[in-house]
Amino acid sequence: MTTKPPTKRALVLLTLVGIVGLPTAAEGQLGPDGSPITTSNYSVDLTRGVVISTSRVIGLSGAATSLAQGVEGGLQNPSAVAYRGPQWPDWYDYWLALGVTYPFEAGDFYNSGQVVGDPGKISDDTTVFLIPGAYWQMWNFGIGLTIDAQFIKLQGVRNPVTMEQETLRLRFTTFHIQAGYGFWDGQLIVGVGLRILRQRTFLSSRAISNDLYQTLGLGAEVGVMIRPHHRRWSLGASIFPEISTGIRSRGEVMPNPDGDIVVGGYYVPRATKIPTTGSTGFSYQFGPRPTNPPWISAETLAEDDLQRLERRKRAAEESEQEEIAAVEARGGPDVDVCVQAVKQRYARKYAQIKQSRKEMKKLAWDMLRKQYRWDWPRRYYLLTADLWFSGRVDNGVGVESFVFQTVQRSGEKVTVSPRLGFETEVWPTRMKLRGGTYLEPTRFAASTPRVHGTLGFDVNLFKWNVFGIWPDDYRWQATVAVDLARAYGSFSFGIGGWY
Repeated sequence: MTTKPPTKRALVLLTLVGIVGLPTAAEGQLGPDGSPITTSNYSVDLTRGVVISTSRVIGLSGAATSLAQGVEGGLQNPSAVAYRGPQWPDWYDYWLALGVTYPFEAGDFYNSGQVVGDPGKISDDTTVFLIPGAYWQMWNFGIGLTIDAQFIKLQGVRNPVTMEQETLRLRFTTFHIQAGYGFWDGQLIVGVGLRILRQRTFLSSRAISNDLYQTLGLGAEVGVMIRPHHRRWSLGASIFPEISTGIRSRGEVMPNPDGDIVVGGYYVPRATKIPTTGSTGFSYQFGPRPTNPPWISAETLAEDDLQRLERRKRAAEESEQEEIAAVEARGGPDVDVCVQAVKQRYARKYAQIKQSRKEMKKLAWDMLRKQYRWDWPRRYYLLTADLWFSGRVDNGVGVESFVFQTVQRSGEKVTVSPRLGFETEVWPTRMKLRGGTYLEPTRFAASTPRVHGTLGFDVNLFKWNVFGIWPDDYRWQATVAVDLARAYGSFSFGIGGWY
């Protein structure tokens, strides 16, 4: 068995990640670094050291644990699902987001040092990350779904079953189903979630075909944010426990008599793991723009006027009952007609009160929106810092290790990633600018950490209510970010609302 298989064939590794629960008859052990892999008794460490998220988070170098908000923050901190900002004064709110990240330079995507094979034989430039999501919020409660999807298409890969050259199509999808609540009027936000990691892999010249492999894993997630009203600082923390996926094989993919899975000359691992990951974060905002403003509903602002109308309605109801009682006491052949006339007269009064309530709530809504969008100062300077860690993976190897079927152990130690970010509105109401840096640790003994630099911006585009679905004053923005490091570069863009 050669330790450097042909390039495209080697990439079959990505079809096989995520195996657990296979027969355990084999007792073969993984050898030392540099030795060939001759057993399925190992795990692939799928730790992702680079920041893959929405454009705003990438622009901040992933330092968003303490200021996570909306769909874009849910991948950093699950409590983002319950964050209620002042931009939407109704009792409900909804967030939609779409982000796309394309690694245009990823010769060493996993920062392994590529010591087990020819560096030119692996390329991730066909990889695309798609992150859509939606949140729904009611007062201080929120629920949401965010999808972290990775798509890979590689042509000219030999199908180990048919031995024909086909296209390898990969789908790595993590579903984040989250729920959260803001206590003490949103000053303490707690969120929890379920992660579902699913892999679909098939070899076919068609875009849709039967799966060669399916893997599935479940995990939890918990996050918290502390955002005291009108204070300049905020704190956050999150934890994502380990996920280990299990394979569901089809066709001729079966273990051999020793309990190993060998496909196309590759020893498939028994397990693929994303280790326990967590973070803590701190942010501080300078400048005249209000910090950590409380969410205020239109009903709260108009509470005094609404109570006055409610008193008018109750008084009218009492008067109506008294007049009806007087008419019925008087009697006569036309008593029913007179009662109906009284009810119609008061129905007009109730309609007027209802219309007044609607107008007062609309006026309060407009006042709050105008205050947030135009009356508050726009200038601010936001500093944010995070510290992320990733846990160990027992008997683990890196992705390239499996590609070249040569042992390169990964995840033997806990790794730590410090991150710093900065954001400001350089052109009031038109453009926001952000940047940052983070240290990507290495999971391998033979490699070294690398420093990343990130840069991003938001541009206010235009106002559009999307055929009446959004408010008439809703403004759309485009978000762009780049991430550059040694042997790595990515471009990210997204769309969303401007606030």
